[in-house]
Amino acid sequence: MSAGEMTFVRRAGEWVVAEVSNQSTGYCPDVATWPAMADALDQLGLRHPDGLTQEAVFRRCPRCQERNIVREAQFVCVFCDADLPAEWNLHQAADPEPP
Repeated sequence: MSAGEMTFVRRAGEWVVAEVSNQSTGYCPDVATWPAMADALDQLGLRHPDGLTQEAVFRRCPRCQERNIVREAQFVCVFCDADLPAEWNLHQAADPEPP
């Protein structure tokens, strides 16, 4: 449902999540996957931030199909300079057509 990086720290005798991001260049989850990540942490009984402390915005280039991390709200492919879509589109190219 989500993926990313987490930093754990020990506070008052318990482990807590201090920082959490959706930075995963293999899975490239949208920032909207935070609720799934928060739910998993809640089920484990881990205290955590109220949201992602670092957000990565991923897009697939429609021209060259490369994965990009959008930096400073510049939706331009770093590989071929094509415009990137405004909406998350990472798994659309690889997903099979519905029956």
